[in-house]
Amino acid sequence: MSARPVGASARQDMFSARSQTTTRREEQKSARPDTRNQNETGEGAGANFEGIGSSDDMLELEHVIGYTGHYWETLQAHPVDPHVYVKSMGSVVAICDTSDPHNQQFLRAHDMEISAMSISPSGNMIASGQVGTVHQPGYHAPVIVWDYATKKDLFVLTGHTKQVRLLEFSPDERFLAGTGNDCLLYIWDMQTGEVVFGKKFDEPVILFEWASIKENGRRASYEIILCSPGGGPQDDVRHCELAYDPVRAQWTLKAENVNMPSGGLARTYYSAMLSPDNEYMLCGTSVGDMLVFNLKNSVYRASVPVCSSGLVSIEVNEETGDVFCGGGDGTLKKLQGRDMRWELHGETRLDSKIVSLSIMAGNTEMLAATAKGTQYRVLLDDLSATIISTSHTDHITCTSFGSRFDVFATGDAHGIIKVWDLSDYATIMEVTEKKTGAVTCLSWINSTAIVAGFEDSFVRCFDATSGSKLWEIPSAHKGKITCVSVHSDSRLSFLVTGGLDGGVRVWALKNRELMIQFVEHQKSVTGITIDVKKPNLIHSVSSDCTFLTFDLIKEKRVVSHMVREGAFLCCSQRLDSEQEVITADGNGRLLFWDCDYATPVQMVQDPSRSKCNALKVSPSGRYIATCGEDHLVKVFDLVDGGQLASVGHGHSEYVLGLEWSGDEKQLVSVGEDACVCIWNFYGADAGVGAVE
Repeated sequence: MSARPVGASARQDMFSARSQTTTRREEQKSARPDTRNQNETGEGAGANFEGIGSSDDMLELEHVIGYTGHYWETLQAHPVDPHVYVKSMGSVVAICDTSDPHNQQFLRAHDMEISAMSISPSGNMIASGQVGTVHQPGYHAPVIVWDYATKKDLFVLTGHTKQVRLLEFSPDERFLAGTGNDCLLYIWDMQTGEVVFGKKFDEPVILFEWASIKENGRRASYEIILCSPGGGPQDDVRHCELAYDPVRAQWTLKAENVNMPSGGLARTYYSAMLSPDNEYMLCGTSVGDMLVFNLKNSVYRASVPVCSSGLVSIEVNEETGDVFCGGGDGTLKKLQGRDMRWELHGETRLDSKIVSLSIMAGNTEMLAATAKGTQYRVLLDDLSATIISTSHTDHITCTSFGSRFDVFATGDAHGIIKVWDLSDYATIMEVTEKKTGAVTCLSWINSTAIVAGFEDSFVRCFDATSGSKLWEIPSAHKGKITCVSVHSDSRLSFLVTGGLDGGVRVWALKNRELMIQFVEHQKSVTGITIDVKKPNLIHSVSSDCTFLTFDLIKEKRVVSHMVREGAFLCCSQRLDSEQEVITADGNGRLLFWDCDYATPVQMVQDPSRSKCNALKVSPSGRYIATCGEDHLVKVFDLVDGGQLASVGHGHSEYVLGLEWSGDEKQLVSVGEDACVCIWNFYGADAGVGAVE
């Protein structure tokens, strides 16, 4: 229940704008400033690793795509800067710009997903709260207050556990109120960071609104409206006053229940806003109506039906008094009125439940966010909506590039596949397969179709433009599909899959008939690579500590390698030297295997010794990119003996997959934080072509 001022600067990332064309990227490469160490000050940045020299600026975070919509009001417009908005990306606070998607700044200090956020009325402070941490005992859920100008943390406010539900700055920015799933209400002094009031309720406080401020001697008193379930069929709405008691030398909270109809109203409250004159409070409820309360008399006045599936978000235009209501059914409505009289003056529909509404500075537009991770700009006049960005809302399990350098695909744990355009980060195609489980792996057929493995043991192929299903292979393995790889040229076209059952199966791409199968792994197949020189050779690794090579012509295994400990998790193949296959294990070891030798011919040890989830050799063959459970993306230089060349810190959770663009100028990584990180890569000898 204490506040700890933080002397060190906030862990943040500030990244320069990306080029939208290849020409601009090349100009950046030739004229880029040496700012890598300035931009990555967060934990795990490249400066923390030995063996990284001046080449650490090879990897530059260009853009992050992400917003889950798991928690309400976690996307808010800045009250002063007209184009700036703040949103949560996993455990990171992201400051974004609607006029320039490349302009992003990241505030890093949380270690779990952000569950509540608030911006002070002047825009000078940002407060963020998180879900209770699982990394330390006690499930502590700290609240961090940030200075918007310096992007540094001012206070780390402790006391809450389990999850922070709501954060609200007082109108004069003197206090910050926070409520949590631990049933606690805290009010902190923003001048000192100290707790001035704390109270434990029987149930969590689900609504909290600061109302008017009254001058009361040396210290003002504050009118507050809060709501906490009272154990009956309806939640208790309480009209409170926060005032300083000079006798007890402390702040006290006096509360009285708002008068409700004699018959009662069985409601659970979702959202609340005050009218511009602070005379009325408007509450959204679980049944989809808006309840109106008169604060002067502390009495219920009206119930206005608005939508179905609950009225989740309410926003009020302070200049016009218009009320904007976001429903659980995806409807966005504009209401005008007062007290018991209300009229509908506009309506539109978004793609799913609206979880955040926030009017932008200038009072002409509003930001809206939905439970599907879609963010919109909405004109206040006619409610016409334009998509800013779309996102995944669950763990992104895999990513893949096709033959085009500017288009890539991602798949997530909800069975959703998205195809993205790198020039503007827009979604070209999205397809959702229901009741299939997670998308576990992806591969392209040139640039026209995407082959995906699913948790339900099916392999499905989709058109990369329309999203229509072209074909599927049912029950391709016993259990989920773990790996998929496609080879297609004028002479030979086939598909290779690996499964949880340890089998490796080869399918004719034309008619999807099973050509041959190899069942020699004892555990799950974790990686498959089609040989870069001889496509009739299939390399596979497994969690049973074996690395096997199969010859499609001879129809048998031709190479076998095994280690005593350290299950193989992924593999890739060099383009230079002897085209050795590179494997990675749970201890961060990269082992280089030559078919002529029984033991690895080289080993590269990841400095963090963390589990490696993905491994990819670059198109030129000079670099290896890896990612894993340390939240980092690392690039190793093969020409320099496998030395660690660059480290990128973009994700806030485990990184699950990565892929190079075909021109080796960009790298895409995905992870458990439901974020897509797009990296610019400035290699020593950028360009396509194998290293000799």
